[in-house]
Amino acid sequence: MFDTGTRPLGLIAACAAVLFGGAALAQSTSSANAAIDPLVRPGDDFYAYANNAWIKATKLVPGQSRTDITAILRAGNADRIDGLVEGALTAPPSRAAIPARKVALYYAGQLDIAGIEAKGLAPLAGDLAAIAAISDTEALARHLGRSLRLVDAANLTTDGPWGIWIHQGFHDPDHAAIHLLQGGLGLAQPEAYLSLAAEQVANRAFYRTYVTNILRLAGFDQANVRAERVLALETAIAATHASQAETDDVFKTDNAWGRADFVIKAPGLDWAAYFAAAGLPPDAGFVVWQPGAVIGGARLAASQPLEAWRDYLAFHLIDHHTTVLPRAFGDARRAFDARGRALLPPADPKARAIAGTEAALGDAIGQLYVARYVPPQAKAAATEMAENLRLAFHSRLETLTRMSPQTRAKALNKLAGLRIGLAYPDTFIDYSRLMLAPGEAFGNFQRSEAFAYRHEVARLRRPIDPDAWAGYLHPQAVGADINVSPNAMQFTAGLLQPPYFDFTGDPAANYGSAGAGMAHEIAHSFDELGNLYDDRGRLGGWWSLTDLAGYRAASGALAAQLNACCPSPDACAHGRQVLAESAADLAGLAVAHDAYRLSLHGVADPVKGGLTGEQRFFVAYAQRWRRLQTDADLARQIATDPHAAPACRANLVRNLDAWSQAFDVQPSDRLYLKPEDRIRIW
Repeated sequence: MFDTGTRPLGLIAACAAVLFGGAALAQSTSSANAAIDPLVRPGDDFYAYANNAWIKATKLVPGQSRTDITAILRAGNADRIDGLVEGALTAPPSRAAIPARKVALYYAGQLDIAGIEAKGLAPLAGDLAAIAAISDTEALARHLGRSLRLVDAANLTTDGPWGIWIHQGFHDPDHAAIHLLQGGLGLAQPEAYLSLAAEQVANRAFYRTYVTNILRLAGFDQANVRAERVLALETAIAATHASQAETDDVFKTDNAWGRADFVIKAPGLDWAAYFAAAGLPPDAGFVVWQPGAVIGGARLAASQPLEAWRDYLAFHLIDHHTTVLPRAFGDARRAFDARGRALLPPADPKARAIAGTEAALGDAIGQLYVARYVPPQAKAAATEMAENLRLAFHSRLETLTRMSPQTRAKALNKLAGLRIGLAYPDTFIDYSRLMLAPGEAFGNFQRSEAFAYRHEVARLRRPIDPDAWAGYLHPQAVGADINVSPNAMQFTAGLLQPPYFDFTGDPAANYGSAGAGMAHEIAHSFDELGNLYDDRGRLGGWWSLTDLAGYRAASGALAAQLNACCPSPDACAHGRQVLAESAADLAGLAVAHDAYRLSLHGVADPVKGGLTGEQRFFVAYAQRWRRLQTDADLARQIATDPHAAPACRANLVRNLDAWSQAFDVQPSDRLYLKPEDRIRIW
């Protein structure tokens, strides 16, 4: 994987100038060579050989636990996004395109701190009055429906008891369905409410204080009493929630409901009023991920006191809007977030305004980003690489002896049907109907959320477009989106830049880095998770029991090999814990190497910087994992992360014959494996 979940920090200054550019090539090539430690023999520790000089020269800033390539790219991209947003603000409106005008309007409103302070809580007065007027369960249902929101795609959470995600259903590849997910908790997980562990008890007390402070700032009397009611109601909601293990089991989330099912299966809520207020098409189908949370939540709507619901709804309404309310609300939120939650709005007004603008108008900024930084040749080069990866994987599937002919045919169909989106989507979100007004930070925030909701709900009326990008993934992000349903994946322009990828650069480095990352994700389409979805993303395993046994036998040896990888003197990898990702790493490495050779069309790759093409390929692979991290962060990764530590990932090269040949690895070298002991899963 590209490990795009890590937070930003930096690697090459060259990337800050121009994406995919020649100047970046020169620096990334020299950076690659400069990172090598010639005192380490490649066959003893290839990760150290490829990265030691960089690790020794890099420093963590105070309070930072790690830095790596993805983090550095994110920091550089943040600077570019700042420039684009600021540029939109200063461009003459008459000459600016719609995306730039929308960005300028939204950003200017967010920057109007004096206006936000002057308005106080007045923009919320109507909504708070509506909540105060809830006098029966029908009114409660209507309000819950009106406030239904899209789930946060990053962590599948939402403010209300439930949230929606519009996406392909598990069994109909032609139409989107409403995926209904549990939510409504201010603390991250149900255990935070239910556990008696001292840390969780302390977090609940901290959260209670936060709720009290928000309600007191909003002028509510008896704020502490109301906070107790909010916490009690959220505790009751938490008790209805499915565990993370249940949510991760796709077969337990595969629950198709129609509207009539809600009335029968989940009594207690006026579902007719709820759905009417939510504005959802009457014939749309639902996938209810956690039926217990829907059944339990409906029961709570009928059984919990309305005063508790009113306090709960008022608090969450205010909490949701803290970024566009006076500073005191944001300060309270940040004080709580520092301990209680992972998502922390920036304290700096400008940074907060840019973050808010990107959240509301991600694709508008994406259009500006592509126009400024991404030439068409970059996308074409990435597409050519992706197709070579597909060809290489096809060849391996054709000759994989552990697959039955029937399974191989299904695998080849899935590979042929895989949609790979690169750099940016063919069609961007059209914001022309999003009405924004000058000096209205709060109103623009609400209108942008309503626009996003309507945009997603409208997908229910159209056939599935397998080439469409998710609404939360934009070209400027340093990220990727890997779907099993539909059978598609996307890699952003922000990710496909040096040192991962440079379209004017060295093919060996491109395939060893970005190519191996893309092939890793392709490999997931054919592993123990990927085999549960067919060529069009329908749920239903296409492996036989014999295929499953063959895969587990092939990958079991890798788990044993990983157990012997000890990236710190005190800890070794947990082979089973990191097996799925490490198997994809190894597959990605092998497929990318095949694709690199395909790209040469039989022409020898000359020596560059003192390294052969084969050597540059493997060095690029090892350098894509470079990371500087504290001992505590490394220990946490080894204990909990499904990805192996960087050294273990890089040193998987020992399983490829080509690596041993390229670096003349001898039996006396620590990473040497006899040819018969080298693991070949794909």
